[in-house]
Amino acid sequence: MYRNHLAERNSVVKEYSTQRGWLLCLGLLLATGFSATSAHAQFLYRQLSLPELAQRAAIIVQGRVIEARYEGHPDYPHVSTVLVTLQVERMLRGPASELLSFRQYNPPLEARAGKRGYAVGQLLLLFLPPPSRYGLSSPLGGDQGRFQIWRDAQGTELVQNARGNAGLFRNVAEAAAKAGISLSPAQVQIAATPRGAVPLEDFVEIVRLFSGTR
Repeated sequence: MYRNHLAERNSVVKEYSTQRGWLLCLGLLLATGFSATSAHAQFLYRQLSLPELAQRAAIIVQGRVIEARYEGHPDYPHVSTVLVTLQVERMLRGPASELLSFRQYNPPLEARAGKRGYAVGQLLLLFLPPPSRYGLSSPLGGDQGRFQIWRDAQGTELVQNARGNAGLFRNVAEAAAKAGISLSPAQVQIAATPRGAVPLEDFVEIVRLFSGTR
C-alpha cells in the first residue's frame, strides 16, 4: 500500500511539474509577444550593426515627438503601453506621411525607472519593424534602434543611440566593400568610430546606402 501511495504521489508531482512547465512556457511566449515583434525578437539580445538596422527595418524615420500617451493596451488594458506620435521630418523608408504613430510595450519595471521613455519635443531617428499581431512595435534591438538627435556648440546635428553607438559601426567598411558601395572620406571616418556621437547627415547617408533608398 505504501508503494502504491508513493507511486501515485510521484505521478501527481510529475503531472504538476509538467503542467507548471507548460504554463511557464506559455507565459514566456506571451511575454515575448508583447515585448518584441516576431520580425526582430531574434536580435534583442545581440549587438546590431548599422547595416543590419538599415537593411532590416520596415520603417526608418526622423521626427519630433508631439505626443507620448502612456496607457493600457486597447485589447489588454492591464498591459502597459506608450502610444508615440511623431511629426515626420524625414522618412528614409516607409509610407510618406506628415505624422507617424506606433504603440510600444512599456514594461512596468522600466516605466517606473523612467527607461526608454518618450517625451514631447524629443528629436529621434528610429528603426522600426512591422507591428506585431498585437499592434505593437518598438525600435529594432531595443535601445540600439533608437537615436537621439541634438546640436552641439558649433550647431552641427549629432546622432547617438542609448548605447553610445558602441559597436554600431564595427563592420560598415567590410559590408560596404562586399556590397560594392563606395564610402566618402567622412563615412570612412564614421566607420572607424568605436563609439560616440557622429554627424547626423553623414550617418543618414550611410543608412541610405545600405537601405537602398538613395
